[in-house]
Amino acid sequence: MKRILTLFLSLCTATAVADETVTVYQLTGALQCMDGTGIPPEDAADLLRGQGITVISVERRKIPQEPADSCGAPTGEANLIKVSAADWSAFLAKNPDAGGYGIWVFDNSTVQVFKYDGNVQCGMGREIPLDEMSKELEQAGIEVIASRKGSDGLIHIGVCGSSTGTINIYVIDRVAFPAAQRLGYRLLVTPEMTEQIKPKVDVEPKLGEAVRSLLSGSDDAPGSNPVPLLW
Repeated sequence: MKRILTLFLSLCTATAVADETVTVYQLTGALQCMDGTGIPPEDAADLLRGQGITVISVERRKIPQEPADSCGAPTGEANLIKVSAADWSAFLAKNPDAGGYGIWVFDNSTVQVFKYDGNVQCGMGREIPLDEMSKELEQAGIEVIASRKGSDGLIHIGVCGSSTGTINIYVIDRVAFPAAQRLGYRLLVTPEMTEQIKPKVDVEPKLGEAVRSLLSGSDDAPGSNPVPLLW
């Protein structure tokens, strides 16, 4: 009976993991002022299929960031591919750099953006309070839904005048992100935004190295982890 129960639980676990999906993306390669639309979505999907990854769906969308307005710069068009989370975990175990693919984290209704608060070591700078910096966003017509202090989590050289790494973080509507970006704010990728890459059942390989650049400090302990850069 115990063996039957163990087998049953194993089958349930495997099914739960198999049902998980993750959406990854890769820029199409299309460039401004140049002919061509880059790699077609299906061709991008076939590259992953060739690695043994189950592809659920594929589409083309534009990254919701303001691209550099310059000939030769990427257009921001990307191929989005929904794949099996179990297959993706196995792929990451063999390819810690994710093969040039990123996790699509742009579908939340809100995003968190940040800017350094001006604080520098030895008290040589002037810290800009959350409320004061938020006025910059509000004057640009961007509603601030919430705000908090945080840290970039990086190791800063101990020199007077060097950054302390402290940042001001604001929650804004996703559609307002390009406007905030023009003001110098950067996207803060949170653990919640990347939760989809981890199967709910803890039986897959750890993804630490592959997703380290995507994780940032949590609301409970702001500043304990690095502010990430997307692929």
